[in-house]
Amino acid sequence: MRLSTEFSCNSVIWISSLPDAEMGPTNRMVAAMESHSNEIGFGFQHIPISSCSKLIALLDELALHASEHNMKPLIHFDTHGNKNSGLFVSGEEKFMSWGDLAEKLRIINVYTKNNLAVVGATCYGLHAIKPINLNTATPFYLLLSPEDEVSVGYLEDNIPSFYRSLFELGSIDSAYSRHISERFKYFHCEKMLFIVIARYISRQCKGKGGAARREHLLTEIFSQGLENTDENRKKIRK
Repeated sequence: MRLSTEFSCNSVIWISSLPDAEMGPTNRMVAAMESHSNEIGFGFQHIPISSCSKLIALLDELALHASEHNMKPLIHFDTHGNKNSGLFVSGEEKFMSWGDLAEKLRIINVYTKNNLAVVGATCYGLHAIKPINLNTATPFYLLLSPEDEVSVGYLEDNIPSFYRSLFELGSIDSAYSRHISERFKYFHCEKMLFIVIARYISRQCKGKGGAARREHLLTEIFSQGLENTDENRKKIRK
C-alpha cells in the first residue's frame, strides 16, 4: 500500500537539549540548516532547551501560534531518548515522558488540522507513538524517527541533506527515501488507521471471526428485551 503524504510547513523548529560538550555536531547541522534556509527560502529557528518546563512552555507557544497565526511547524527534536523514559532534557537531567510529549504535540496537531510533522533525531524516538490510541486525536500527522539507537555521525551526514531535499523537491517521501530511510522509521497516521481498520475487518467481520461477532451482537440485542423469534433472528442477522 502506498499513501501520498501531503502537508504544509512554513517553519522548521529545531529543538535541541544536549550537554555543551555534545553541541559540536548540532552547531554544524544548524549552520547548514541556516544556509539552506537562506538559499532556498524556508523558515528556520534553532531553540535550545534546558528544562522540561521550558520545553512545555515552548510547545504551548507553538500551539498558540498554530491556533491564532496559522503557523504550520515541522518540529525537529535534537536530543537523547530512552525507549521507556521518553525524551531527555539536558540542564536538569530529566526525561519528558512520551505520554506527556504526545499530549503537547496533540494540541498543536489539532490546531494545524492534522498537519504536524515531527522529526525525532534521537535514539528510540519512534517510541513517541506509544501513547497513540483510537480514542484520542493523533499527536502528529507523521513522525520520522529511529526505533533504536542512532549515531550522531549518521545524523550529521544525513539530516541537513534531508531538509534540503525536502524543500527543493517538495516531497517528504522522496527526501526520506533518499537520505534517512536506512535508520529512520516512518509513522503515517492515515496509514496506521487504514491498517487497524483492515485488520479489524479481516479478523472480526469475515469468516469464523465475523460469524462469532454476529452471534455475540445477536445475544446483546436480545438481552435488551427484543423477543427471540425466528423472524427477528433472521432480520437481525441480515
